[in-house]
Amino acid sequence: MLLRTLLQLSLTSPDVMLPDCLRQQLKVASIQDWKDVLTDLELHRLMPLVYYGVQVHDLTDSIPKFGLKKLLQAYLFSLGRNEIFFKTLATVLEETYAAGVQPVLWKGIVLADQLYPNRAIRMMGDIDWAIAPHELEIVSQVFNRLGFTLQDQMTTSDAVYFMGKNRVVFDVHHRVRLFETKEHLSLTQTLTPLTARLPQIHVLEPTAMLTHLTVHMTGHKAETGPLLFWIMDFVFLLRKWGHLIDWNLLNQLMPDAESWDFLGRLLRFLEVELNETLPPDLAKFSQEYKPLTLELITRQCRLAVWGLPLPKGWLKLIAYRLGLKSSRKLKYPQISDLFMWAVDAASLNS
Repeated sequence: MLLRTLLQLSLTSPDVMLPDCLRQQLKVASIQDWKDVLTDLELHRLMPLVYYGVQVHDLTDSIPKFGLKKLLQAYLFSLGRNEIFFKTLATVLEETYAAGVQPVLWKGIVLADQLYPNRAIRMMGDIDWAIAPHELEIVSQVFNRLGFTLQDQMTTSDAVYFMGKNRVVFDVHHRVRLFETKEHLSLTQTLTPLTARLPQIHVLEPTAMLTHLTVHMTGHKAETGPLLFWIMDFVFLLRKWGHLIDWNLLNQLMPDAESWDFLGRLLRFLEVELNETLPPDLAKFSQEYKPLTLELITRQCRLAVWGLPLPKGWLKLIAYRLGLKSSRKLKYPQISDLFMWAVDAASLNS
């Protein structure tokens, strides 16, 4: 499977020689193989990571020109967009710190700065942070002063959203249900950013970060499928901070059996499919679970784009097939995907 090969080489350190079998698999891949894998990479938001991988391993000549062009375009777009995110974050943090508020950053922008090989690789859609409920009015004033606008249509009972003129969105959580009643635990740490223009940042400590990534991904599984984009976050988190994961704290933080089950299967996937070495406690835990597979993940995500297997998804697919809606931006599910959805759904929930 070409996708597996690209993931493995992208996750191999630049100073490690790639096995000849990986290089050979790139050479024998057909044009159709490359077209199919580019579709999956775009869906899973992995084009910047794969471009990084083929570039640092000097494999650009092994990729068809049309594929390399798409990978490079995605990498450069992510690089430029992320630079805007970091510049905007620096400005906002300067103002919020001056106002006496120190938000806790999480997810994308922390991962891009601290864990990924470079800041272009981890694509971002917004900037997530958390504040205390009583700090919301102060933070709102800061955003208003900086020219951000409140996105009323996105507001929830737990978070508000502010968009800047450069279209950078801040997802400001003033309630974090996952960690409610856990305030007595030490769940944050202060780090010096690798991005020079940023001040010191406050982020979740590794165990809380692992918990949050698991619960977030489990919660979005039905609408997105198990995106490889998010799975890579686990890879880089465990590579750098895996030795800091506190098993006892993890047991206090993980909220439910569904999250535990998904974490177990995901960790086993990292071991079996990507040859990742896990911290001892997590490795022992993962042995109890049947791993996710790359085939299952890609099938589930292709269906999730259509809202399948929910009834509204079937209606959407029928409407597109009948020409009632344009399908320019959506690739129709493979027949095998449709046949396997029930099997995969049972497997994901087993």
